[in-house]
Amino acid sequence: MKKFVLIVLAIVCGIVLFTFAKADFMSNKYYGVFIGISKEDGIKLNNYQVLVLESTEYDKDDIKKLHEKNKKIYAYLNIGSLENYRPYYEEFKDKTLGTYENWEDESWMDVSDKNWQNLIVNDLGKSIADKGFDGFFIDNCDVYYQFENEKIFGGLCFILKALRKYNLNTIINGGDIFVSKCIDEKKSKEMFDGVNQECVFTSIDFENKKYGKKSAKDREYFIQYLNKAKMDGLKVFLTEYKADIVTLQEIEKYCKDNGFHWYNARNLELK
Repeated sequence: MKKFVLIVLAIVCGIVLFTFAKADFMSNKYYGVFIGISKEDGIKLNNYQVLVLESTEYDKDDIKKLHEKNKKIYAYLNIGSLENYRPYYEEFKDKTLGTYENWEDESWMDVSDKNWQNLIVNDLGKSIADKGFDGFFIDNCDVYYQFENEKIFGGLCFILKALRKYNLNTIINGGDIFVSKCIDEKKSKEMFDGVNQECVFTSIDFENKKYGKKSAKDREYFIQYLNKAKMDGLKVFLTEYKADIVTLQEIEKYCKDNGFHWYNARNLELK
């Protein structure tokens, strides 16, 4: 009897391990977001054709090494909020608009501030271009959702249009309200080439630090939004968090049917 139980347990463990291995395999296809990874680990990434990395961790030679592996590399660039660990924090902390829920080290930024615009475009943007990155991965255009007024909308548009001088591809992470307005006003192509949407199929419980499944209602909203982006000719990417094998299969089918690319992150830190 004991031997039989051990055999059953071995089979169950094998199925579980296979399931997780399959989940990882399904994720390691094309696109990966690794803004929390160390430079040493980033250089070793081999399973992805398109990478999103934290630009400050890498120099020109690092990007050259990744390009030798036929990688296309987007640089993370946060234009809508100010992180307290950035070297320019003290200079701009008085220009913030409010606290960023669930992210204790960030505050929403007044993107209409001319000095902030200059920093993003002429300092950070130039540094990214000079290092040889292929594109910008723009974060926190959701500042327009938090402060929905023409000053903030205009500030975001100014920054994104100005970054175009570097002739790099631009993906907007999140920012669905901002992106939708740009599409409605036929301005999107002037500023960006694609969108990345987090948590279309999955959800994050920040309070309890758990990952789950998106409600059908919320999922439908984002599916309609991404269809709108697709119809506008924008590239579409998804970043999900710890999706189980059943959800992964749903994501795979959805993205395959629509010509989208996706990544299943193991944690919120994107390591």
